Amino acid sequence: MKFNRYLVFYIILGLGLVTSWILVGKRARIAPDLGVRIMSVDDACRPFQAPCGAYAQHFALVLGPVGDGHALRLVGEQLPPDARLSALQYDDKAQQLEPPLFKSLEGGTWRLEPAREAVRVRVNLVSGRNQWLAEFPLASRERRFSASR
Repeated sequence: MKFNRYLVFYIILGLGLVTSWILVGKRARIAPDLGVRIMSVDDACRPFQAPCGAYAQHFALVLGPVGDGHALRLVGEQLPPDARLSALQYDDKAQQLEPPLFKSLEGGTWRLEPAREAVRVRVNLVSGRNQWLAEFPLASRERRFSASR
């Protein structure tokens, strides 16, 4: 009698596991592969003082001061052939601000001017079906301090 109870219990348990695996497998096949990759950024990144990079496997995005502004440059061995960049900026309360001034220049360079209250900039690079995200921290307090002198 006990043997039958255990047998029924394990059959029900097995059917439940098989059903859940089938449902999870179907959902996994439905979800598209977006190809989003997060780029690793330098630990001591201070792009308003010195250039710093966000690294992918075969290329990097480098943000740093250039002349009277700031430039974002795409460098590396195998650059994405049709790279399109966009940027978002956030304040210290993680609120999204208006998009920064962002202008394409020649030679894989973009001019980037974030707002004074921005504490981080998220750069989105798209090439074909692939996408890379890099988030650069900004030293906004140091910029305000040096601008007030």
